[in-house]
Amino acid sequence: MLHALPDLLDALEHRLVAGEDPAGLLASIRWSELVGWPEDLEGARALQRRVVSLQTLVQGLQAPLRATLMVLAGGTPYGRDGRQAGAAALAPQLSDRV
Repeated sequence: MLHALPDLLDALEHRLVAGEDPAGLLASIRWSELVGWPEDLEGARALQRRVVSLQTLVQGLQAPLRATLMVLAGGTPYGRDGRQAGAAALAPQLSDRV
């Protein structure tokens, strides 16, 4: 089955917005035969924006589920600023040792 990349992204977005499981769509794709890749820098940037938009959609759909699972597991729910309530800020620590 041959898919064009823009059509695939449209179908994926449609299924996510409709609340359908996209697993069947993704499983039916022959990734080696996927066509419609951008041929210039502007097309690549447009594709990148589209993929970021889909990632944001997926994260938004996962947020209520993650919060519910966290509460059911006894963890602290999210605070006002979107972080876990009472969670300390984690900063990467770099070692001077090589």
